[in-house]
Amino acid sequence: MTLRLPTEVEDQLKQVAEVEHRSVQQTVLVAVEEYLSRRETAEILADPAALRGLAEARESEQAGDIVYGTEAARTLLTDRKR
Repeated sequence: MTLRLPTEVEDQLKQVAEVEHRSVQQTVLVAVEEYLSRRETAEILADPAALRGLAEARESEQAGDIVYGTEAARTLLTDRKR
């Protein structure tokens, strides 16, 4: 992939890369990953169903309904049936 940047942006990018002890490629990759992460977060925040799901997950965690492993899940389900 070839990326053409304005000279000013390229100069800033090189300075940041040097300060952070990374290559320019690594610095660009970090910037792109952060951008994509922010977009994903914005999409979740704009989705009422996703927000409800997150709220329900948080409530379950606080109630102690979070388990790990098959046996723990079976025990939780058995306890709920009682």
